[in-house]
Amino acid sequence: MNKFGLTPGQSYRAQGRTFCDSNVTSYRSTWTTPVLWTQPGTLIRMESTSQIKHLDVYPNPSKDIFNIRFVSEKIQDLSIKVINVYGELVFEEKIGKVIGEITKSLDLSFLAKGVYIFEIQNNDNFISKKIVVQ
Repeated sequence: MNKFGLTPGQSYRAQGRTFCDSNVTSYRSTWTTPVLWTQPGTLIRMESTSQIKHLDVYPNPSKDIFNIRFVSEKIQDLSIKVINVYGELVFEEKIGKVIGEITKSLDLSFLAKGVYIFEIQNNDNFISKKIVVQ
C-alpha cells in the first residue's frame, strides 16, 4: 500500500512552517523542529515460523475500550504496543507465551484523541494496525 507517495514501513523526516498570506511571501513562521517517523500501514512482518493470523481490533474508532482478537499459530512470547504518530511508545503490555485464538480488551481511555499504531510483537517481528482514539 502506498498512500500519498509514502510507503508503509519506510522512515521519513519532515519540517513545516506556516504562511499568513496567499502569495506565500510574507509573515512566515520559522521552520519547526524536524519530525522523524516510520510510515504506518497494515504491514505484516511475521516470519512463517511465528505467524499471527486474523488480527482484528474493534471497535475502531473507540473512545476507550479496544477489543483484540487474533490467532497465534505457534507458541510465541508476544507483547502489545501502541505507538503515536511521532513513533513514541505510549502503551506496552506483555501477553506472554500464547497459542491459538486470543481475545483481549484494552482500556486506552488515557490516550489523547488521535491516530495510533497498534502492534503485536514477538522477539523480532510484528503485525500492525491503525487505530483511532476519539
